[in-house]
Amino acid sequence: AGQRVCRGGTQQPCYKIVYFHDAWRRVSYEEADNACRADRGQLLSVETAAEQRLIEKFIQSLLASDGDFWIGLRRKKEEVDNSTECQNLYSWSDGSTSKFRNWYVDEPSCGSEICVVMYHQPSAPAGVGGPYMFQWNDDRCNMKN
Repeated sequence: AGQRVCRGGTQQPCYKIVYFHDAWRRVSYEEADNACRADRGQLLSVETAAEQRLIEKFIQSLLASDGDFWIGLRRKKEEVDNSTECQNLYSWSDGSTSKFRNWYVDEPSCGSEICVVMYHQPSAPAGVGGPYMFQWNDDRCNMKN
C-alpha cells in the first residue's frame, strides 16, 4: 500500500509515502529498506531544502498522528563518540552525495543510533529546537517507524 505522488502528475521523481496508523504494523529501517527495494525504489534521499518542503507537504496531506518516517540516511560506522566526526559519516542509501541535512538542534546524537528518521510528533510538546516535526533524528535501526 502507500500513496504514490509524482511531481507534475507523472514526472520523475515519484514518491511513495507509507504511514501505518496501527503501531503494530510499523517496521524497522531494514524492513522499510527491503520493502522499498521490492517495490523497485529506495528509501527517500532528501537532496535540497525545496525537496524537504515538498515531502513535508506530502506528509501533512496524510493527516497522520504521531509516528516518525524512515529516510535513506544512515551512518557508516556503528559506534562513534565524537559528534563532530559523527555528522560526516552519514550517507544516502541510493549512493547520492547530497550534503543537505535537516537535523533537529541536538542531533545527531551518535552512539548506537545509526539510522535516520524524519520526526513526525505533532502531539509532543516542543523541545529546545521547537516542535518535533520534519527535522531529522538518528535512531536505533530496530525501532519500528
